[in-house]
Amino acid sequence: MPSRRSQGMLKLIRTHKKFASRIGNDLLLKIEPPVQAVAHLHMEGTSAKLISGLPFPALMVCPDKAAADDAVILHMHGGAYVSGGLLQCRALIAPICSSSGLRAFTFSYHLAPEYTYPAQLEDAWTAYQFLKEQGYSAKKIALVGESAGGNLALALALRIREMGEEMPGAIALLSPWVDLKQTGDSYKSLKDVDATLDAEELMKNAVAFAGADYMLGDARISPVYADFSGFPPVQIHCGTHEILLSDAELLEHQMLRCGVKVQLFRWAGMCHVFQAFGFEESKASNQQIGLFLKSRLLGEGEKRCSRKYLAER
Repeated sequence: MPSRRSQGMLKLIRTHKKFASRIGNDLLLKIEPPVQAVAHLHMEGTSAKLISGLPFPALMVCPDKAAADDAVILHMHGGAYVSGGLLQCRALIAPICSSSGLRAFTFSYHLAPEYTYPAQLEDAWTAYQFLKEQGYSAKKIALVGESAGGNLALALALRIREMGEEMPGAIALLSPWVDLKQTGDSYKSLKDVDATLDAEELMKNAVAFAGADYMLGDARISPVYADFSGFPPVQIHCGTHEILLSDAELLEHQMLRCGVKVQLFRWAGMCHVFQAFGFEESKASNQQIGLFLKSRLLGEGEKRCSRKYLAER
């Protein structure tokens, strides 16, 4: 059962969807503060340090109460591969760092349409290898991504497996964008209740990222079509009022077929990447992700948050 506050806010956003979308896109595309300023922000019980020497801006985000020094999250931001930067990275990963007690490496990858696939994957691969060079073992690295970042997290895991390297310890996905062909029912059935996403706009961004529409069925572009054999445990979070709901459900189904230990949390009435909105549901989801990552990387027994805001299966 969704909270009254979240439903009131989402109803307001839905009523003014086009205006809110335009303002949001302008903010993401045009307003990006200096990286030093982002690094100096203290957010959700975390601080950050600017990482230099890489072909993209990057931060190491550290929780005030760290649970371990030998484990790290590699975070990949969303934005349909056409928007996003370090401020968005910082805001999305900070509460997960706090809830898990784990530090996180987050970065601003090259964006489409100027840079098409596989530029973003190459950046993610560079980030992953950087963490390995810093002494983090694969089993002590968790891949985390929201929306397009969830797509990128899976693409990176597929690359790691393809290269014959040891797989990371866990993967957590927030509203992952994994079926760029939009074959799922929710793209049509939920279009009128989705407060933030538009399927037509998403398709434009998908083609801009892939470089051509015929590429959208390729598992490297749409990971929902991939073979996930050998993957580490995965946790997926999505809202029941977002058009990407089918992406999450199809992904869970494909992973189960491949023998992956996967959990899907469906949050009642929630929109795309609702973890960023500060709702009670946002806090509960971030807390559950933190517990999952801590259990996988640090070996602590996994706990479950309250099911109060979860939808029935």
